[in-house]
Amino acid sequence: MNSLPELKPVRIEQISGQVLVIEWSDGKRCVYFAKKLRANCPCAICNEERKDKNPLKVLAADPDKLELVRWHMVGRYAVSFEWSDSHDTGIYTYGFLRELCD
Repeated sequence: MNSLPELKPVRIEQISGQVLVIEWSDGKRCVYFAKKLRANCPCAICNEERKDKNPLKVLAADPDKLELVRWHMVGRYAVSFEWSDSHDTGIYTYGFLRELCD
């Protein structure tokens, strides 16, 4: 049985509060912007907010001013981010992060 090599980050570098770069095991280099990462947070709370999409809802923080404070690995399958608005419950699997790569 042939199995594909597991796609995983080989290097993650936080350039600033707005930019994160991931180099993947297949050689691809992806640049991620904080606004896009935060807008696609996969946690249950953010999924519910996206589903409801109330145009009158006041956002807790201006998405243009949100910054990535820090990140850490979650096991061997994901990365978690802490944002300047104290949100930190999203777990971004490697596959999901790769899908977000432009």
